[in-house]
Amino acid sequence: MKRRRRCKIKMNQSKQLTEGAVFAAIFIVILTMTFFIPLSKIVTIFLLPVPFVIYTARHGWKPAVIVFIVAMLIGAILLSVVSIPFTLFMGLGGIAIGSAINEQRKAYETWARGTLGFTLGLALIYVFTQFFLNINWMEEIRRALERSFETLQVLFEQVGQTVDEETLEIVRDQMESFVYLIPTGIVIIGVAFAFITQWISYRILNRLHKEKNSFPPFKDFRLPTSIIWIYFAGIILTWIYTEPTDSLYLVATNVYTLAGLLIVIQGLSFAFFFTNYKKWSKAIPITLTVLFVLFPFLLLYPFRILGIIDLGFQLRDRLVSKK
Repeated sequence: MKRRRRCKIKMNQSKQLTEGAVFAAIFIVILTMTFFIPLSKIVTIFLLPVPFVIYTARHGWKPAVIVFIVAMLIGAILLSVVSIPFTLFMGLGGIAIGSAINEQRKAYETWARGTLGFTLGLALIYVFTQFFLNINWMEEIRRALERSFETLQVLFEQVGQTVDEETLEIVRDQMESFVYLIPTGIVIIGVAFAFITQWISYRILNRLHKEKNSFPPFKDFRLPTSIIWIYFAGIILTWIYTEPTDSLYLVATNVYTLAGLLIVIQGLSFAFFFTNYKKWSKAIPITLTVLFVLFPFLLLYPFRILGIIDLGFQLRDRLVSKK
């Protein structure tokens, strides 16, 4: 019995090593394509975390960390130090999603963990470039926005439109406010990458292992009620800290914006739930979503109010209990 156990352990270890080498090689190949084939970036950028996801889903996070470190070292040797931020971002996000799948977590919980992984990776890259490479991201974004503002002015002049100084100043202030939303932007990128990576990984794992991993219907998406209190806390903080020079202005702005966006998603989810509840056409919530993407400022507040009502009054539970 002991010999059999030892043999199994050795076989598992050799399998882990073999698969680790294979997935590290796959990652390096995709990373090389991303660096040297410009058009491939559109696809490969979303495939980079997948080797880490699949390997971690099979063997857990501990051996995956070793593969991650090896891949980072090989990437740095073959493709220069510039590859390290890519590997850091993709590796942390991929391992976070893969470990959740390995532990058989629910889809939305896996998504949340993946978001944390990708966000942490981006935050580390931001800190590294800010303090070690002396890249001031706030200043770089401010310059890019200033160039965009100047281009906008030129465009108005070319089409013969005159815009008064007051309107231009309002537009400038609004563009300037985006500089302070870098943390929110990092989280949004993390959310997007986690969703796309998880979706691709589910498809591959389902094919390889004949599993049935999938996201539940969007109508079932629900946030914890505590998000409302976080949102209201953000509102109060923005009332208190109104100047960019205030110590907690950055915190207030990002808490308010991020919590507000999450509540908007809750409102969209409720629109899908309600149309399903009423047995209306699925085209209605899809159309609303498309309109929201095209005209976000038009539907932002209605969906946010809807999300607050749904969370605050447990609207779904009330509707279901009436059936």
